Amino acid sequence: MLLLNIKIVSSANARLKIARNLHSRSGILKQGLFIMEGPRFVHDYMSRGKPEWVFLSEEAAPHSREVAEKALEYNTEVLELPGKLFAGISDTEASQGIAAICPLPETDIDSIPRKGVFLFLDGIADPGNMGTIIRSAAAFGCSVVIAGKGSCCPFAPKVTRASAGLNSVVPIEFDTELVSFMKNNADVIEFLGADASGENISNVRPLGSCIGLVIGSEAHGISLEVARHVNRMISIPMAQGVDSLNAAVSASILLYHFTATVDDSKKYY
Repeated sequence: MLLLNIKIVSSANARLKIARNLHSRSGILKQGLFIMEGPRFVHDYMSRGKPEWVFLSEEAAPHSREVAEKALEYNTEVLELPGKLFAGISDTEASQGIAAICPLPETDIDSIPRKGVFLFLDGIADPGNMGTIIRSAAAFGCSVVIAGKGSCCPFAPKVTRASAGLNSVVPIEFDTELVSFMKNNADVIEFLGADASGENISNVRPLGSCIGLVIGSEAHGISLEVARHVNRMISIPMAQGVDSLNAAVSASILLYHFTATVDDSKKYY
């Protein structure tokens, strides 16, 4: 029998109000929290950290109830609520009825060793692309993801889902002034910008132990201001008749390629 701390019956509940605010960048920043939804993602998160609390729908799938039981074992408060109220905080069409409210990770960018690949996102606006890029960054051992102003929030619910919850694994800095950061790190990071007119990556060898891989927006590429501080533009060779790739696909290929060519023996996580 699953013993729950609290049952919620009103949409005016303070915890529900907080959760509904976590669908926006301003709400995430104000509360210092984000939503992790789905039994697999919540279960995996609990192997790394402790949620502030967990919501469980009365209509939750059996596996979700098992994860909620595990949360209680970890001394995390579980709040059960009717399916209609859970739908108000859910971001999925076919929800499995469990969502964790998690503390927003803090990244001390100055403490991260200038080794391996630093990934810079200049205007990545699509949550699906952002999440896929973060998932690839975690998979290939990227040192840190730095999302500039104008990119979508890396902890929005759609991004969390697209990243398979790995936005809580790889270090992420967001709302960053990219030009300022690039200027301050020009002596230790070689900046490589993804552009169709750039040098074939097969011919590019990093000059040092840390590169800054810059990915531009889906529609316009790297902004002119950021491009001025890029050391070299690079491109992915493609078959004749194809001149571009999705931003997330490009980032994933370049991450795979360059994490294998720089000295990335020291990981931040």
